[in-house]
Amino acid sequence: MLLFHSLTSPYARKVRVMLLEKRVHVESVNVADSARSAQEHNPLGKVPTLVLDDGTALFDSRVITEALDALYPTPRLIPSDVRARAVVRHFEALADGICDVLIPVVLDSRRPPEQRDPAYAQKLLGKVEASLKYLEPVVGGPALVGDSFSLADIAVSCALGYINLRRPELLDGRDALNAYLARQLERPSLAETVPPNLPVRG
Repeated sequence: MLLFHSLTSPYARKVRVMLLEKRVHVESVNVADSARSAQEHNPLGKVPTLVLDDGTALFDSRVITEALDALYPTPRLIPSDVRARAVVRHFEALADGICDVLIPVVLDSRRPPEQRDPAYAQKLLGKVEASLKYLEPVVGGPALVGDSFSLADIAVSCALGYINLRRPELLDGRDALNAYLARQLERPSLAETVPPNLPVRG
């Protein structure tokens, strides 16, 4: 298999963590330092893009995580129980949503001052703040869903990692979230995929 990724993409990190947890070896292409592009197999040119051994290309991290858990069911990271499965996927959707609204804020901050839209950026940051407030009461246990590490923990840890990378001040004073992230970073799969220059907190 072939994975197109970047080291700072929280969506690609989610897939990389899942592959490490399942001990699945893939050839990796970091598009940031390669002449190759995901557009070889993905018309959108986005990462992550996973190319299976038969040449089938999968893109969108949620499609890839679903496929990987079905193809390599040990360890199971998406529960088979219907309710637990839905709860795990809801945390994945929340985590991806946090990144979806934070990325435009980061991009806006890189524009010349006269081209920025501070009102829109503040609106998006409000959604991040609301999401963090939503997460704070539920991160006190060993795992987000039940007692077992799952895709929910992977996705939320990657989202918090992206916040740490781009807007670490958003986690100031959020002791529960910082403690949760510190616990998760004890897992080799998450520790090995920490984005470069990320200020690990907690």
